[in-house]
Amino acid sequence: MLKGKLVTLRPIEREDSKALYELEKNVELVIHGNGTWSPMPLASFEKRFEKHLEITEKLWFVIEVEGVVIGSIGLHHTDQLSRTSEFGVAVYHPDYVGKGYGSDAIQVLLRWAFRVQNYRRIWLMTDSNNPRAIAAYEKCGFVHEGRLREHVFNNGQYVDVLQMGMLRSEWEANQKG
Repeated sequence: MLKGKLVTLRPIEREDSKALYELEKNVELVIHGNGTWSPMPLASFEKRFEKHLEITEKLWFVIEVEGVVIGSIGLHHTDQLSRTSEFGVAVYHPDYVGKGYGSDAIQVLLRWAFRVQNYRRIWLMTDSNNPRAIAAYEKCGFVHEGRLREHVFNNGQYVDVLQMGMLRSEWEANQKG
């Protein structure tokens, strides 16, 4: 388990499927984060969840606060040769949104990715109409690297997608300051 100031990150287990399924019922938060939401029966969610457990290229954690599952975070689209990976985070528990839990989870993941897993660069994609996420990423030290104009349909409109990234050297410099 990885511990931050506010959160604990631990590997996702089969037993977490129901808690994560319940979090995805927070339609407004899911739409704001993903741009889309569709109803899904628990059985379908569990099948999809099982498939994700088998993918070894995804390194996913549950985000917990005092035993309560509030979301998930992890690395995917890893490139072992270049030592780069995309990351994603989702905090869908309404009682924990906008209170620093996501930022703390990101910091914990970055520490693990750079110091333990030896990644050189971590990057992400986020919709431009998600200012809370953008502010959290900037707070953690991610820099804007690019923009895909009107790239995704999100909550009734086409929006730009921002690419942001961080090099290990930048993360290390932020740890000293």
